[in-house]
Amino acid sequence: MTDQLIGFALFWGVWMVVPLLIDGVTAIAYLSAAIRASIKRVPLHKRSPLKGFPLVSIIVPAYNGADVLPICLKAIREQTYPGTSIEVLVVDNRSTDNTSGVMAAEQERPFDGNISFISLPYKGKAGALNAGIHHSRGELIFNVDADTSLATDAVYEMVRAFELDKSLAAATGAVEVSPPDRDPMTGEKREIHPLRNALGQAEFVEYYEGFRIGRQYQSQTNSLFTLAGAFSAFRRDVMLRTFMYDQRTVSEDTDLTFYIAMNFPEMKVQAIADAIVYVHPTPTLGQLYAQRVRWQRGQIEVAAMYPELERHPFRLRGISIAKSLLVDHTLAFPRVVWTFLLPFMFLLGYPVEVVITATLGLYLIYIGVEALYYLVAFWVSEGEPRKRLRSLWWIPVFMPLYRWITFWFRFSGFLSVLKEPKQWQARDPLSESYDSLRRLAVVAVTFLTESFMPKLAAIIGGVVRLR
Repeated sequence: MTDQLIGFALFWGVWMVVPLLIDGVTAIAYLSAAIRASIKRVPLHKRSPLKGFPLVSIIVPAYNGADVLPICLKAIREQTYPGTSIEVLVVDNRSTDNTSGVMAAEQERPFDGNISFISLPYKGKAGALNAGIHHSRGELIFNVDADTSLATDAVYEMVRAFELDKSLAAATGAVEVSPPDRDPMTGEKREIHPLRNALGQAEFVEYYEGFRIGRQYQSQTNSLFTLAGAFSAFRRDVMLRTFMYDQRTVSEDTDLTFYIAMNFPEMKVQAIADAIVYVHPTPTLGQLYAQRVRWQRGQIEVAAMYPELERHPFRLRGISIAKSLLVDHTLAFPRVVWTFLLPFMFLLGYPVEVVITATLGLYLIYIGVEALYYLVAFWVSEGEPRKRLRSLWWIPVFMPLYRWITFWFRFSGFLSVLKEPKQWQARDPLSESYDSLRRLAVVAVTFLTESFMPKLAAIIGGVVRLR
């Protein structure tokens, strides 16, 4: 009996320790950084006000943004940062809706700053951002997505960060996901499917923990991986010494982040927790899949272009591609194994109750890791996010399932690098499967009509003639 217990502990114990090695150690590192950042953080009401207000250029790339631009521009007009020190450049890249008409109406609204509209003859977010940069005049250049909404003090806090630290080359704001059961236009509560609400709330927790915990660690170790496309800022002199935004990968944000880290080693790239931008939750599972495939594919593509950053995986400071790939792919491989192995282990002779116990044990370990993240996120939160987190006390139980789903989405992005051409827009697996089956049907019909049937007819004709 003792030998059986030892064997059970050794076999299952090793596999159950894997989640702690992957997520537990990372969680401890991230959480300690978040705690240090929270202790050093000076409350907003105690911070000294800005002594000057440098001109800020806010570039808003827009493609079919007629429905979302009014919300985005309203938030910019309501900034606590002086409007006289803000210029907005909305860059349209061949929209097919009424974006130009909406912009004409928005430009008529009262605003102390300046709002310009640039229409391009080509598509592409990277090209739109570059066009806005070339037309900008500000000392600081911000890029803001058209389907986002800045918190009222977002610009002020971002500028404060650059003014207080002259070594800051670029920064990303903190992205928060709006409540899924709130109408994005009116803010009124609405009824949605419980599963969609759970996914939206999990996305909020994922982003909040990512920016308030994970990116605080990256900021402290100067290892920030990506300047968020939703809201980022740059010193003008730094931006003009880069290639700006390039379409050579599907993740132009990560590409630019790596370039700055490599070519401006004496400067910093950080996340500013108090510069907040709100985004809408991803509306469907298919769109969530497309988003995560593009993110993961972009990571792999960019990593391949910067061999200089292939540092030792256990190096703490600076961007380490090896460390990121080790955590995201190599150490995550047991998740792939267990996804398929656990349901079939009873066929190998394991009792069903043992397999169920092991599965629950793994899930409980992940719940524990998620609870740790949740508690620290709650501790560093304040105001509305704290109220929202308090109401989501149940989320650590759901988060392991959500992360398992997004893991497989990201894994699909890794595979797409190996077999598909570069494309910015990824599609959901159902559409991809439908197109694959349709292509297979075309190939089969072509083979039957153009190759097999003529040969079969010739053979039958020859047999008939011989008779």
